[in-house]
Amino acid sequence: MVCPLLGVTWRTKQKLEMTMAGVGLSCLRYYKIFVPLAALLVLIYVTCVRLQVHLSACVEDGRPCNEMWSKKEKDPKEGKDKEMMTVKGINVGYTRHCEETEFQVTRLLEAFRSCITEDGQILLKEYLSGWEELIKFMDSLGMVFGFISQETTTKINIIREYLAGSSSAEYHTLQSMVKHELHHGLVNFKELPRDQVPSGCRTLLRLHRALKWLELFLYRLSTSTSQDNTGELCAVAYEETLAHYHSWFVRKAAALAFLAMPSRRELLQVVCVHEGEEAQLVLSSTAKAIIRVYDLTQRVYDAHGMLDLP
Repeated sequence: MVCPLLGVTWRTKQKLEMTMAGVGLSCLRYYKIFVPLAALLVLIYVTCVRLQVHLSACVEDGRPCNEMWSKKEKDPKEGKDKEMMTVKGINVGYTRHCEETEFQVTRLLEAFRSCITEDGQILLKEYLSGWEELIKFMDSLGMVFGFISQETTTKINIIREYLAGSSSAEYHTLQSMVKHELHHGLVNFKELPRDQVPSGCRTLLRLHRALKWLELFLYRLSTSTSQDNTGELCAVAYEETLAHYHSWFVRKAAALAFLAMPSRRELLQVVCVHEGEEAQLVLSSTAKAIIRVYDLTQRVYDAHGMLDLP
């Protein structure tokens, strides 16, 4: 029988209806997969939008930030202008504070530069202060970085408990902590039992590994241009460093977080610097301060065969 309106047989019509039903089921399967994913991406986008910090919020002594970091002085040895910052070799009289952002790059620089003594000891209190500022920096990257900052905070609290404990004097420096825990057999070179509190050496090693990732990211951000993608810069730094110690699930979660990272311009606002020489100076100086601490820590752990503690 032929349908006069469509000009096709009823059998053909039934085949078309079955085909459309199959297409509908296939579409339904795709909706179940992509609708939640789309919702997650929208959440990430909203998070990034809320992270925007206006440059007008960055002030010091009533002056906008574009007047900061530009103070120059004559270098008598080289006979040329030298850019000044705020900590130690950076002009102390020009400390910048960015309102509406908890992260302050000057505090980060001060902590990591002051945690190494003249005889090469690493002061744990100052080391942890630097890390607390880095956590604020990670928090500024968005809520999707929360899984890393929360884990880092847990490790910092473990070491602070050792610093406040009965053997606090032995945890004054990294070197004294290593000596104390090795002498008393507190360093577990095998898999750590779930009911045992991690040693200070094991805990700080986790922070040490993450420090290399953030140092590498800040360095590459300092040499980047406005056309570079911050998510890609951070992802590459992560794959070269911290990813080697993470499970498949954590690596996938991190990859998703990198997709939601703020733009380079927004990150420079968080650090409270502007494009060009200023951004390069501040970010590279920060990376250098961190890598100095990292390299010394690496040598201490390597000397005692503790770089691969489980």
